[in-house]
Amino acid sequence: MRHDWIEIRAKGPSEKKDEAALKLVEAGCPGVLEEDASPILGKLIPHSLGHEVVEETPSPVASCRAYLDAKYSPKLDKLEKDLFKIGWEMSSSPYKEEDWSLKWKRGLRPIGVSYGGSSVIVKPTWKKVKTAKRDVIVEIDPGMAFGTGGHPTTKMCLKAILKILKENGRTASIGLLDIGTGTGVLAIAAKKLKVKKVTAVDIDPVAINVARANARLNGVKISISATPVERLKGSYPAVASNILANELTRLSVHIAARVARNGFLILSGILKGEAEGLKKTYASLGLRHLNTYSSGEWAALVFKKAQK
Repeated sequence: MRHDWIEIRAKGPSEKKDEAALKLVEAGCPGVLEEDASPILGKLIPHSLGHEVVEETPSPVASCRAYLDAKYSPKLDKLEKDLFKIGWEMSSSPYKEEDWSLKWKRGLRPIGVSYGGSSVIVKPTWKKVKTAKRDVIVEIDPGMAFGTGGHPTTKMCLKAILKILKENGRTASIGLLDIGTGTGVLAIAAKKLKVKKVTAVDIDPVAINVARANARLNGVKISISATPVERLKGSYPAVASNILANELTRLSVHIAARVARNGFLILSGILKGEAEGLKKTYASLGLRHLNTYSSGEWAALVFKKAQK
């Protein structure tokens, strides 16, 4: 059955592109396609240098497209006002589902993240890349869910997971919980990096179906469910959550409770201006801030829970 969509075209100062993308996603867009000369996904440099992502020099003006379910059309006026506040403008028009799917796929590119000699390459299923024997390859078909590993928030999470596993392998490799898994990128990468028990949860039923399909595609066994974090039991040596900052705050008590003693917590989906508030919130719950990653307007925080 055909689904009705609204195509949104937006443009504005490039330094505000991450904030604009966040506003589009918050309005209900599954993802954002950047169209300027310096794509958000970057490109891979030669493998001898570890497949690190090379960011292009941004142009003064950025433009993007996004696709919004037509049932959310009442949100367009507020979205336009929110974008205007940061110097962006937008236009919208009806769009057919099959056209949306094709344009979405053309806008996705492989990305690579490395640390300490280990590399994770996340690629759409329809793209080909040159790889080395030791590379961990994560194949992703986003379907209608958001996330292929290319957004800075996801890349920072992957970098943090690699670092934690490299430096604390015996502890962290026992188990990982991915809260708000989306397409399953982090959970699948963790499993392929030899984490023994990986659990992924998301409250979006579309994301659950996509994550399960991607787990099968990658040949990994992961526990994936729609169980809210408030109802989860037990604790994990490593927990990662790449969701919006207001949700990280609202769910802080429940997220912190899932981190085992001496375990690690990775939080992402955070604008830089929100980072200090989250540090204080989680510090009050017994988590010590270890590290901050940053990329553009975004930040990711890494914590460790005390042993007692």
